[in-house]
Parts: sequence; C-alpha cells; structure tokens
Amino acid sequence: MALIRIEVCDFKSYRGHRTLGLFRNFTSVIGPNGAGKSNLMDAISFVLGVKSAQLRSSQLKDLVYRGRRLAREGDSDKKEWRFQRTISTTGTSEYKLNNKLVPYSAYNAALQSHNILVKAKNFLVFQGDVEAVASQSSKELTRLIKQISGSLELAGEYEKAKETEDRATENATFNFTKRRGIASEIKQYKEEKSEADRFEEM
Repeated sequence: MALIRIEVCDFKSYRGHRTLGLFRNFTSVIGPNGAGKSNLMDAISFVLGVKSAQLRSSQLKDLVYRGRRLAREGDSDKKEWRFQRTISTTGTSEYKLNNKLVPYSAYNAALQSHNILVKAKNFLVFQGDVEAVASQSSKELTRLIKQISGSLELAGEYEKAKETEDRATENATFNFTKRRGIASEIKQYKEEKSEADRFEEM
C-alpha cells in the first residue's frame, strides 16, 4: 500500500486542515532544522496508532494545535483506504476506517492487512533509528527481523510444533533402539538354538 497524502487537522504545529503530498515513491523527508520533518513523521506515526511516548509528547492532548482552529474541508475519494485518528483536548482517542468509527483492534488489523506493523515499526525510519539498529546485539537483531517479518507472532505455534516434533523423534529413537535390542536377542537365541541342535546331534 503506497502513501498518497497526509491530511492533518490541528496537529502539533499544523493549524486547521492541511493536506501534505501528493507523495510519489515516498522514501525520505529532508529539510533544515525547524522545517517540520519530525512533525510530519509524527503525523504518520500518530495515524498508525503509535503510542504518545514515541511521538515526543508525554500526553496525547499535547498533540492538539492550541491556536485558532479553521473549518474542516470535505472528505477524500472513497476509493482509497482512509485511516483517521482523532483526539479531544482531554486526550481521548477515536479511530475511523474509511470514515467509520471502529475499535483500535479493527483499525490495527486493517493496517496489518497492508503489512503495516505498528509494534515492529516497519513503515518509518526516524532520525537515529539506523544507528540504534546497527548497535543492537545479534540476538536483538534476530528478534527485530522476526518481528518485522511477522514470524514472531507465530513463535507460540512454532514452539508447539517443535515440541511435537521432538516428542515424535524421541519416540522414533526409542522404538528403533528397542527393535535393535530385540533383533540382537533373536540373533543370540538363534545361535543358542543352533548350538543346542549340534549338541543333540552329537
């Protein structure tokens, strides 16, 4: 799913309704200090449901523009997926999917269906994130890769299957050892019988 545009309304330093984009082949946000790079990245993170602590704000209500508000403009083309997150001045969040109010679980599930994993943060790379990833241990990197690929969510199912496989391998090994022991005993009995037969003949 490609990012086409960002619409914000009274978000941080953006007064009133603002449309940012159209974006084509969106890969980076560049500009001088104070140009609004971080606020743009925060806007994308905010609508995807990222926690307020990761948006350089201690409370969600700190994200609301505190100046004069302007009138809202009309909605966009209904053919697009429209993700909306709004908060009141008291810090209460609401999530809308294609203009329909939904619980966060449904909102997050829709994002995941487009391979946008909020917990793994596989959609944005903030300033300093590259260094943070590069300095991680091999174990932490492995966990990060599993999280981004989605395999971390299957860890429980994998462990259960692995446990079943280990039990089956253990049973197979036990049965093989048992069969080998029985075969050895049969061979010994045959040798004893042959010796007994020879003794009787003598």
